[in-house]
Amino acid sequence: MANLKELRLRIASVKNTRKITAAMSQIASARLRRAQNAAMAARPYGERMREVVEHLVAGIDPVERPNAHPLLAEREVRRTLVLAMSADRGLCGGFNTNINRAVQLFVEAEKKAGREAIVRTIGNKAAAVFRAEKGYEIAGRHEAPTLDTLVPLSKTLASHVMGAFSLEDEAVRVDRVVLYYNHFVSVLTQRVTDMQLVPVRAAELEVGAAGREPTFEPGRKEILAHLIPVAIESMIQQAMFNSIAAEIAARRVAMDSATDNATEMIADLTLEYNRERQAAITKELMEIIGGAEALKG
Repeated sequence: MANLKELRLRIASVKNTRKITAAMSQIASARLRRAQNAAMAARPYGERMREVVEHLVAGIDPVERPNAHPLLAEREVRRTLVLAMSADRGLCGGFNTNINRAVQLFVEAEKKAGREAIVRTIGNKAAAVFRAEKGYEIAGRHEAPTLDTLVPLSKTLASHVMGAFSLEDEAVRVDRVVLYYNHFVSVLTQRVTDMQLVPVRAAELEVGAAGREPTFEPGRKEILAHLIPVAIESMIQQAMFNSIAAEIAARRVAMDSATDNATEMIADLTLEYNRERQAAITKELMEIIGGAEALKG
């Protein structure tokens, strides 16, 4: 009977867990629509802004780009700043693990190549991993963005990125800034993506289009001075929109899977409980019959 009691407790425990995972799945489903709509609505502007800036840069002679804007300077990469964007919470499948693994591989590759890499984390899960790892230089940390905090956080990060790249002191200046985040493809698919923020890359022009420098009004430097910071901030915002939607989608899928697994486990435990109960009843009947036969004899 002790075994039956243990099975009853396990069944009750799994049922309670199933209630929690089912509730979390419903909450994620309710939040997903808003996050998905926000990501999809912001995507056309961000992609077009990036295309405009990259095509403007492509029309400038590579030698003249540093003079056009400091964030266009292509230097020998000795130090890279990596922005790792994760979540503040877990229970979302491989969302955090995939980002952390990709950043770790990048940092290790930079070290093997003799280059320095420092990490700035966005999200507590990434901060916890890289703070525990030895040999990782952490430049700072931020909480994961939400739809309400996304805009001010992107401005803060963009300011830090541009400042770190533009420093005159080569000992602390970074020569490249790369952002790692989860790109929202669909509810079932989130893809780890890396994006170079600075130096701003030039678009690959079609054959025969090279050398066609656009006409700038009021002036090339004035236009780029305004557009490049806006473009960097926009790229960070796009990554945040995608990361928020991808996290919620990953959590919904993970909780749906956990709920299904709990249901299967309850069915298996219930079957085992019924077998044990039937065996116990049969044993008691055999003992009663045996006692009755002994009294007859």
